[in-house]
Amino acid sequence: MSLLNYARLFLGNTARKYEHTNNTIMKPLILMLSLFAIASCKDSKPLKKEALFAKEMVLLVNYELDSISLEDHALLGAAVAPNFVADSIPGLLGKSFIGNVTSGTFGGVYYFSSEAAVTSYLSSDLWKGIVAHPNLVNFKTDIFQTFEGSALAGGEHATRKTSSNPEDATELHVLVVHFKSEDSASTISTSIKESAASFNNEKFPGLIGKTFISKEKDSTFGGVYYFENAAAIDAYLATDFWKGFENSSGIEVFKKDRYGVASISAISNGIPVQD
Repeated sequence: MSLLNYARLFLGNTARKYEHTNNTIMKPLILMLSLFAIASCKDSKPLKKEALFAKEMVLLVNYELDSISLEDHALLGAAVAPNFVADSIPGLLGKSFIGNVTSGTFGGVYYFSSEAAVTSYLSSDLWKGIVAHPNLVNFKTDIFQTFEGSALAGGEHATRKTSSNPEDATELHVLVVHFKSEDSASTISTSIKESAASFNNEKFPGLIGKTFISKEKDSTFGGVYYFENAAAIDAYLATDFWKGFENSSGIEVFKKDRYGVASISAISNGIPVQD
């Protein structure tokens, strides 16, 4: 019960008890307690609103190849990779160079320290030069906020362990999931904080970490998962846990893409590994 409500209850009971005995005493007492209750309400601080999102942002980039071989594309990637470091791109925490040869889709998973850093990068000459390359076409970019709680699932890039050894990317794979939900971001955030710690290598063998992501304006949510190898993704998607989620009422999974991670990601701090 608040102090104000308590004061009202107290005053009401007291007034009825003493109204026939000492009215001259009660009036000052009532005034004093009322002022005390009002002052207490003014001094009380509002409850801090629980944060839904972390500061980290995820930029997902996809494109296709046109009139360029896989070998020449790899050489192009090796040539530009040294640019993807924090000294050259303010706010960049890491980038994984990704690709799926079967679907012909390539791109990157970028982690930035803030939304402003993403905006700055997408306005830079480096980005404009990449988009303008004649052999890279059909670009698609998605910017996501990351949910609070991602750190519990090894998905906060600033704090998780990464490798500078190119060989650690040999089997590394990324699973990107997007889904629509009838639930609000607040409801999803609560669920994430309750379950994030269960996304670990012990429960899901081969899982390195998961970043929970949101594009709240169009009710799109999802995750960026890193797995030790492609087989671990297959095993995860075969679990009752995943099947139960995908078939849940109010959930529409519309993207479930997997990519290999290029060894040049070692240059750009884009190879997460197990602790």
